Amino acid sequence: MFKEKFAGNLKYLRKSRKLTQEQLAELVGVDFRYISILETAKSFPSCDVIEKLASALNVGYSELFDFDYDMTREQQEERLITIIKLLDNKHLHMLYKVAKDLI
Repeated sequence: MFKEKFAGNLKYLRKSRKLTQEQLAELVGVDFRYISILETAKSFPSCDVIEKLASALNVGYSELFDFDYDMTREQQEERLITIIKLLDNKHLHMLYKVAKDLI
C-alpha cells in the first residue's frame, strides 16, 4: 500500500509540473523506464534517488510522502478540525484570517 501511494504521488507531482517521464528521468539521472517502474509501484527508490527526485521536482522530501491529496472532503474536514483544536489562540487567529481571505 505504501509503495502504491508513493507511486501515485510521484506521478501526480511529475504531471503537475508538466514533465514527461523522460524529462524527469533526465533530471534525476536515471533511465526513463525506471520512472515508469516507480510510478507503477513495481519498485521503490533508494535514498539517493529520493533526494534526486525531490530536487528535480523542486519539492521537499515530505511532499514526496504526503499522501493526503487523495482524502475525501469529509476526511479533510475531520483532519482540519483536529488541527484547529491543537492550535494556540495566536495561530488560530492567523488561520482564521487566511481562511477568511480564501472566501
